[in-house]
Amino acid sequence: MRARHLPAVDRVDRDGEAVLLVGREVVRLSALATTLLDSCPDWTPVSELVDVLLAAFGSTPEGVAHTAATDAALRTLVAQGLVELD
Repeated sequence: MRARHLPAVDRVDRDGEAVLLVGREVVRLSALATTLLDSCPDWTPVSELVDVLLAAFGSTPEGVAHTAATDAALRTLVAQGLVELD
């Protein structure tokens, strides 16, 4: 699976987090979600995104698979209209 971010109407970044205007909705992203979004400007394999998040934030909690956690975060961004998957 691969992911890429979709354009937002407007974006403000502060302290590693971001606030985006998507259509008429305002979406606030955590530092992890902002890093994930910024790491897929074009079609990027999920395996690469897992590596980016591990490098930036360290390992997932015990019992949580890295790929599953990244997939869940990506699906949240998809639901918010910020990312598409193929």
